[in-house]
Amino acid sequence: MIEKCFYKKSIKWLKYRGILTPECVKKYYSMYISRQVPPRTYRYFHEVNSPALYEQDDTAERTVDIGWRIVGGRFASIQEVPFQVLYGKYCGGALIAPEWVITAAHCKTNDEFVYIGSTQRSEAAPFKICAHFTHPMWNVSRLHSHDFDYQLVLLEQAVPVTESSRPIAIGSVKDVKPGVMVSISGWGHLQYKKSKMQEYLRRAYVPVMADEICKTMPDGNYDRITPRMFCAGYVNGTKDSCQGDSGGPAVVKGRLVGMVSYGVGCGGAHHPGVYSLVPMARDWIRSVTGLPL
Repeated sequence: MIEKCFYKKSIKWLKYRGILTPECVKKYYSMYISRQVPPRTYRYFHEVNSPALYEQDDTAERTVDIGWRIVGGRFASIQEVPFQVLYGKYCGGALIAPEWVITAAHCKTNDEFVYIGSTQRSEAAPFKICAHFTHPMWNVSRLHSHDFDYQLVLLEQAVPVTESSRPIAIGSVKDVKPGVMVSISGWGHLQYKKSKMQEYLRRAYVPVMADEICKTMPDGNYDRITPRMFCAGYVNGTKDSCQGDSGGPAVVKGRLVGMVSYGVGCGGAHHPGVYSLVPMARDWIRSVTGLPL
């Protein structure tokens, strides 16, 4: 059993736990006791792909029929987003190392597998999870109900690095600027509460919305977004993440900058999606994984 404790000013000791299977004991010792992490032997997504593969001009999206959507997107091959994973059966996630996946804390710690390597949801290969790590400030911060919406999962076996399963590097806070187009992907619903998880992967591009504009949007506690969040979407809606996309990747310049955190409905006017700002959690991710990020 893993049990890690943190102390934050006047907040009580916080614990999170994960079951360590025999296959994970050696990894645990290496990562948390000896702090020895082998040199990286694989290349990240942005290191092997042309920028044209992941950079998108919004004009190309304007002609897309909104019936083909993540909401408002198009079908995508897993080779276009090989870092995309399915956490359990109803959330997304991103592969950040062959043995590590990042997803949303609100997706909870009940699932035992992530599914990787296929455009089709039903054909993705299962990889067993041996430990969950939710951010110690999740559900503790009083600033917002979805603040610190970060979760890391350790896999029993390393995922083979191929054209269909490749880790993604974490980007910079500076990459997330108003107007920058963000790639979002997943197998989530097409309409809020009127659809179901999809068989084929979809991707859409949405612009980062300035905080000062997002905070004027109605409902959804937009006025309470924190430095660990950013908004993305159009004021008039049409493109968005939806149910089942939670924890999925938001990507700029081939690097992970966010995860789907929450929204109000899906693709509605004046209701942009809210994303956890992953670079803000870099130090915590380093402390848990030992990765040289």
